[in-house]
Amino acid sequence: FLFVFITMVASNFLRMLPASICLIITSPIVTSFTPQLSVPTTLNLPSTPSSITRNNDVINNNNNIHPSTTLSMAGFGGGGSAASTKKNKKKKATSKLVKLKAKSQWDRYNDLKKCAQITVGVRITDTEEWMEVGRVRSENDEYTEVAIARQRALIAEHSKRLYPVQIPANAVLEWGYVTDAEGEDDGDDDDSKTWTVLDKSKGDDAPKGIEKKIGFEGISDKASGFYCYYHEGRIVEKEEEGTGG
Repeated sequence: FLFVFITMVASNFLRMLPASICLIITSPIVTSFTPQLSVPTTLNLPSTPSSITRNNDVINNNNNIHPSTTLSMAGFGGGGSAASTKKNKKKKATSKLVKLKAKSQWDRYNDLKKCAQITVGVRITDTEEWMEVGRVRSENDEYTEVAIARQRALIAEHSKRLYPVQIPANAVLEWGYVTDAEGEDDGDDDDSKTWTVLDKSKGDDAPKGIEKKIGFEGISDKASGFYCYYHEGRIVEKEEEGTGG
């Protein structure tokens, strides 16, 4: 039985051998398993790259370039230039006025001792009560209103020292001076004094160097020491030949 089985297997193998040899001869030899990719011979690139832009250019969906009109350099043109121009003009106008110092104007007041002394004061806007603050002098008595207008800051500051309760910190003040000569000699009787409201614009066109021709002396304030006269280390009245300090 074994001999018959071997004979049958050998016979079948011999019949299949020629076909296998022919298949091997006619098949191509595979030398690599690297995939072959086809490379196009031409590349189609867009004529206008959408990812590249120039400064201050805007590209729309159709790749068209338009100059930007909404951007501007900071500080050149645009809103706010008119306002800044007005501020500069105002600053130039006010910068012409010399800021006055209390001690300097007090010294000038004493230097003008031959000139008339004019009582000055303040009142809160829309009220009737005047509060006496001090006196002004001007060279040859020619610049009374200018003296008050140019020294009104000193007068207002001193009024708040003298009347801290009557004058709130945010009060709007008016300046005035006594024009009734009879009232000037009447001491403390305020009802007999005639007050004239100052026009602040009187100081706008003052001649150059006017601060040297005017002076202000406030009422002595012992609490702060402003406009007080001293003699031998104590505060005295002006008539006692004291030294100002």
